[in-house]
Amino acid sequence: MAIDTTGIRAKLEEERHRIQAEIEALSEADSQSERERAGRAGRGNHMAEDASETFEHEKSLALLHNLRSIESQVDRALAKLEKGTYGQCDDCGKPIAAERLAAIPYAALCIDCKAKRERR
Repeated sequence: MAIDTTGIRAKLEEERHRIQAEIEALSEADSQSERERAGRAGRGNHMAEDASETFEHEKSLALLHNLRSIESQVDRALAKLEKGTYGQCDDCGKPIAAERLAAIPYAALCIDCKAKRERR
């Protein structure tokens, strides 16, 4: 499978920068929200307001976890590109479909192996 490594590398690095910017923005917004919440502590907030703020904080944490997971997958794809194994399924070793890599350039599994894992 002939792979345009320059184009793939650029796409992966662009994705990494986008994710890092999202992580930074989300972390800053969450920190700001926590500082504001700490500043209001003891002022008799309504329970619904506290619950809403807690929900938003937990949502931010979940989003950060997801973004960091994708960032890790992008870094892994870049490492595979360096080793010359980019585009090979981690489970079966067969080539990952070009269409799948075009849609998700950091995909580590072919469609069949991804489906098998999801059924488990």
